[in-house]
Amino acid sequence: NSGFGVTSSPFKLWKGKRGLTDLGRDFVRILNAQRVFVDLAHLNPAGFWDAVEVHDKCQPLIATHTGVCGVKRHWRNLDDRQLRAIADTGGTIGVIFATNFLRPRGGPRDADVVVDHLAHIVDVVGDDHASIGSDLDGAITPPKDLRSVGAYARLVDRMLARGWDDTRVRKILGGSFLRTLAALRP
Repeated sequence: NSGFGVTSSPFKLWKGKRGLTDLGRDFVRILNAQRVFVDLAHLNPAGFWDAVEVHDKCQPLIATHTGVCGVKRHWRNLDDRQLRAIADTGGTIGVIFATNFLRPRGGPRDADVVVDHLAHIVDVVGDDHASIGSDLDGAITPPKDLRSVGAYARLVDRMLARGWDDTRVRKILGGSFLRTLAALRP
């Protein structure tokens, strides 16, 4: 929580469904003017939609590290409508490796849980909008077999095991983010 708006965390000090403040809306406009990514990862739903509303539609929006409600309902994850809003701008959604955001009751405890979230994004908005957003430098607990970037080969193996082709895997591993970044350059 800040003078810009309210976080997605349920442990916020501000009550209600408050989204972006006027300062937060102005900040989105400043980021757009400077052609800097607007990252929707930590916004509450009201703030997410406020940012979408004031955002320059000619620039991509991103969520750098999140999960999807289509696999696990969680206050930190995005629903399908939010995924479509990001994709409609040409943006991308990075899947975090935080198992508490990703793993539904009885779900996989390994790299498959990340691939489940990526698969949902692909199903809803296509592979141009699915990315890795590990947040390994954050205060998260990743799946037991994805504790470092050295384990990304395991993630690739899981994607290939689902029949995904090299083109899709390359997009997810970085191609989608690079495409989105290129769209910001004049």
